[in-house]
Amino acid sequence: MKNKVLYALLSAVVVMGFAGCEQSSKRSSSGSLAKEEMINVYYLAGKLEMTVSQISDRKVIFTGGGNTVGIYPKEDYVYLNDKYFGTLGKTKTIDGMLHVRSSLLAQIKTEITGSTPFQIRPQVAPIPTPRPVETPWTGGGGKTIVVDAGHGGKDPGAISPNGFYEKTVNLDVALAITDLLRKQGFRVVMTRSSDVFIELEERANIGTRNNAAMFVSIHADSCATSSINGFSVYVARQPDWQEIKLADCINTQMTKTGIQSRGRKEADYRVLKLSKCPAVLIEMGYLSNYWEANQLKDKAMQQKIATAIAGGIVNYFGGK
Repeated sequence: MKNKVLYALLSAVVVMGFAGCEQSSKRSSSGSLAKEEMINVYYLAGKLEMTVSQISDRKVIFTGGGNTVGIYPKEDYVYLNDKYFGTLGKTKTIDGMLHVRSSLLAQIKTEITGSTPFQIRPQVAPIPTPRPVETPWTGGGGKTIVVDAGHGGKDPGAISPNGFYEKTVNLDVALAITDLLRKQGFRVVMTRSSDVFIELEERANIGTRNNAAMFVSIHADSCATSSINGFSVYVARQPDWQEIKLADCINTQMTKTGIQSRGRKEADYRVLKLSKCPAVLIEMGYLSNYWEANQLKDKAMQQKIATAIAGGIVNYFGGK
């Protein structure tokens, strides 16, 4: 009798243990299914129809449509329109770019569109105000601008991880700038309009021979640290007020592209030192940065950068 009772008790323990293992297995299985896709912050901003206006290790700021989103990875929180929105949750850095959980997109979008009673800022379409038709500024007056597409020919410049050459993007953007400036009434001379190599001294001499009013050199940057990003506007050391004004005008317009500004800098680049007129060298972004390399290869972004640089030049001369 005792043996029968003992056998029954042991059987019950085994059955309960098996059931517990089965439940544990189910929980583990459901946990693996709960793994969430990660998306980079630029993709998130684009899906929200916003632009990345600031990005650093400490914070990422999106703006657009009257709304502002602030992501703070180290503090693990998200702000929407200067109000606490919630925790950020899991993050991951891939190729120097911050990635966040994909569900954050739907959560922010829900608040912005106001599909819940907790809408933070309603999106009300403004009543359009009649605007006078503006005549395009064409006050270049034949002033000569030298547009220098950096590198070329045997000198490829920086090379992105996917094999995209700096000399190519430099030329593409320089050609677009040239077209825009000519439409504004400027006389534009390019140091090169094809994939050829031009010595640095000759580039500066082209400006001198043509009595140029301005020398603008187009480049893309590179760095051993792939997370470094942003554009810079360089002037020669101990610049005069004209060079500072030109650099600042271009910097202001370039911030509208969504690429982070690293500000105005000074350097001993020969094309800047040898130029007899106000001269700047623009590093449009980092080819060593995965996101910026893809952006610089994109034709729409190239046109946006060209428009910004041409706009800065127009503003320097007092245009609209």
